[in-house]
Amino acid sequence: MPSVMEQKLMALLSERVHQAFAAADAAGVPGDAFGDLETVADAMSAALPGSHFYDQTVGPFYDTAGLSRWLGVSRQALNKKVAAHSLIACPLEDGQLVYPVWQFTSSGSVHPAVVTVWRILRASADAWTCALWMCAPSDDLDGKTAAQWLVGGYALDPVAQAATADAQRWAA
Repeated sequence: MPSVMEQKLMALLSERVHQAFAAADAAGVPGDAFGDLETVADAMSAALPGSHFYDQTVGPFYDTAGLSRWLGVSRQALNKKVAAHSLIACPLEDGQLVYPVWQFTSSGSVHPAVVTVWRILRASADAWTCALWMCAPSDDLDGKTAAQWLVGGYALDPVAQAATADAQRWAA
């Protein structure tokens, strides 16, 4: 039996989908203008949080298809940014990448200070270790995570220094 939250979400989605189809119909737009309904359903469900430990600690995440659509760029462009460590991506067991939401500004760019610290960390550790580090609360940052600190506009130096020290320890 569906949970109360699932029932509420389904009711909201049903109403919004109905409104979208009604508006299209009123404007003379045929229903097939919505494209492949499997793709639409996949895109909608991709926005739902998962239940893995990393989802609770590092997430929520965008998947590649969702991020590509939001930014209006190709998968290849995302892969280039990941390879340059200018976009945070973590691989799932099946090889697909997920992108933590907290790294982005409202315009879709990655916070520059986050990129700086990410590059320091990635020199010595895998993506999940680095992402977990970015999301671990720190007494040195008034209980905030490095991600919260950097996105909040606080000084880069204490986070960069801590990242450098830990990256050096990891490399040893």
